[in-house]
Amino acid sequence: MNTGVGRYALGVAALALICGSLAIAAVAIRRRALADWTGPPARLAETVIGLALLVAILELLGAVGLFELGPVLVACVLTCAGVVWATPPASRARRPRSSAIGAGVVIALLGAATVLAEWGALTMQSYDVGIRGFDSLWYHLPWAASFAQTGHITPLRFTDVEYLTPFYPATAELLHGLGIVLLGRDTLSPGLNLVWLGLTLLAAYCIGRPRGVGAATLLGAALAMATTMMDYSQAGSAANDVIAVFFLLAAVALIANDPCRTAALVLAAVAAGLAVGTKLTVVAPVLALTVGVIVIAPRIRQLATAGLWLGPLILAGGFWYARNLIAVGNPVPWSSLGGLLPTPAPALQQHTGYSVAHYLGSSGFWSRFAQPALAAGLGRWWYLILAGAIIGPLLCLAWPGADRITRMLGGVALLSLAAYLVTPETAAGPMGGPVGFAFNLRYLAPALTLALVVAPLAPPLSQAPRARAAAVLAFAVILIGTVTQPRLWPSAHALGAIAIGAAFLAGIAVLVARRPRRASLAVLAAAALVLVAAGYRLQTHYLRGRYAYQPGVSYLAPVWALFRNVHHARVGIVGTFGGFFSYPLYGLDLSNHVEYVAERGPHGSFTPIATCARWRAQLNTDHLKYIITTPARDPWHPRNLQPSPEDRWTASDPAARPVFRELATGQPIVVYRIHGPLHPMSCG
Repeated sequence: MNTGVGRYALGVAALALICGSLAIAAVAIRRRALADWTGPPARLAETVIGLALLVAILELLGAVGLFELGPVLVACVLTCAGVVWATPPASRARRPRSSAIGAGVVIALLGAATVLAEWGALTMQSYDVGIRGFDSLWYHLPWAASFAQTGHITPLRFTDVEYLTPFYPATAELLHGLGIVLLGRDTLSPGLNLVWLGLTLLAAYCIGRPRGVGAATLLGAALAMATTMMDYSQAGSAANDVIAVFFLLAAVALIANDPCRTAALVLAAVAAGLAVGTKLTVVAPVLALTVGVIVIAPRIRQLATAGLWLGPLILAGGFWYARNLIAVGNPVPWSSLGGLLPTPAPALQQHTGYSVAHYLGSSGFWSRFAQPALAAGLGRWWYLILAGAIIGPLLCLAWPGADRITRMLGGVALLSLAAYLVTPETAAGPMGGPVGFAFNLRYLAPALTLALVVAPLAPPLSQAPRARAAAVLAFAVILIGTVTQPRLWPSAHALGAIAIGAAFLAGIAVLVARRPRRASLAVLAAAALVLVAAGYRLQTHYLRGRYAYQPGVSYLAPVWALFRNVHHARVGIVGTFGGFFSYPLYGLDLSNHVEYVAERGPHGSFTPIATCARWRAQLNTDHLKYIITTPARDPWHPRNLQPSPEDRWTASDPAARPVFRELATGQPIVVYRIHGPLHPMSCG
């Protein structure tokens, strides 16, 4: 893939055309369906509409093998033209006169800028060395690269033999794949979650805005996003938790702003569908929200409400589950639904996916695992965060005089928190050793963020000016205590992080300034041109350091550096130690085809190859140019590496010549160059 100035300019122009086309279509639809909406809620609605259109286009094209630059570009332009032609012009809502921004909103914006700066520091770190997040290297980015390489998005993609990841929903990976299609590189990927963070904060503000507590709800989301568990896992990575949180909050915000409007209900259902099409951790909150929406509807309209909600939700979020149904006969392969549906072979499931509820009666779990992990993941005042997340929704639900929307959202938040406790993998690990609790604490993010955003809606906190101010100050103080941890601010990127926060505040100032609209647009256009010019320098800097060798990062770091200069090669990898970190093998230009070599079986099973002869035959079938053998890794005891027999089976064939070899805690990592067909019949 060429990455000169011309290719970069082509990618930026295509990105601008796609975004512009879908923005025009989204504005046209919103003006027709929600003509009286203005300000932040209108922008949020347009964002959801535009993203829904984009995801639908990518799913349809990817299903038929046309996930490519030309078809995507043409489809977006035609969609825009079709929407504009089919949507009669609607009268524009009169723009409200800008009012002075209160002290609470100023505090909230400063808090939002601080969190954006916090995430910006780790984002810039990823632009220095490449994305290193575990899940990003394991499957998020390999899927995205494979989508871009092949043009197909429906085949199951296995990156190891341990888990059921190939069946997970992949909307986030679809969008990362689009970035690769546009620019020919993954330059956009480290920065995408900063955009999702900004949209999450917008949705949170819109939830509280109708009741005059937008500042507090914005700070509630900022607090959840500022926690170590979110910053370390999401900033500068391809992790998808923040995307799912955004769509969940967007669904709630659209309902909160106009609960009686059919168009708002349908659009909220679309946002909820996009959430479950992104990550499984939002399934429970979306189910709770579904029940709540139907229950609070007038009895005579509950059936109609159910149809208006469930139809768009399934259409927007059902693609990946339909893919699973077609592929293995089960839309949710991690469950057999009581034995009614087939599931993959047990080898894919390590029987270590325990939930927190499994250990609730264990005092050792709290002292040895839960308490240290909560302090590390939520910050020094984690107990205040959890208290606010529980007490706030309780007040929404139980306070006399609370309106039905507030009660419903309080109940949804509490049910979401309770569902986290019984969610598989929240206390993952071998029986009695839930070492995965800390790593998977981010599964709490959707419920925690929703609860903190809903808390300021409680009547005691929203009905009196002093109570509103107190809520803002309380959230601000806890936010300060959360972000003032030196480890959240890498010193090498402190100034850049501050610049990101300042740029956010400057952008808000331009948008709300009392000046002619054309002047504001001119300023934003000039800023966009500067950003495009700076983007090319950023890409050049990024590619210079992306997975270049750095000692002490990983035993695989030399292999990553080796494959920076390998292009258009078929690369195989075996051993879960390597499978978990395979993305850099795609090369600097993402032209290498990388696959985990194992045995495909019925119902989507994927298991290790058992014999030398079968192994060599599979390598011949896959026409590999390189095969990388790595140890088998116990994910719960990372230093416990076991030898992989595939190394012996490969080393004893003269067609395989080692070009790199090193030891990882005594076990070999070997890169073999395949010079011809291997000999299955010569296995000893």
